[in-house]
Amino acid sequence: MPGHLDILVRREEIARAGGIQAAVDEALSLAALRINAKAMTAYEAVGSTPTDSERVEVIVIVEVHDEGELREAVEAGAQTVRLMGMDETKARRLQEIGRELREDLNVEIG
Repeated sequence: MPGHLDILVRREEIARAGGIQAAVDEALSLAALRINAKAMTAYEAVGSTPTDSERVEVIVIVEVHDEGELREAVEAGAQTVRLMGMDETKARRLQEIGRELREDLNVEIG
């Protein structure tokens, strides 16, 4: 069974990185450092695939506060967006937009 690693990208990380794409890239790089890769030579690595126990599913969750951030998060590859600081009407509208952008997008209302 694959491992699971959730990466939450908050407003602070986005501001520090200079944008959503940069923050997602940075978070994925840090996540890669936390994953224990099996030691092998380059010859062993060619054509090999991880076993089920070695697989790690990385889920990127990006907190968004408006439609622009939602669109950026989807373009950056976020699997989940968490809608923050908005009333229910705006959240529902952004939820619909998110699903139009990518059908399999998981939208959380925080």
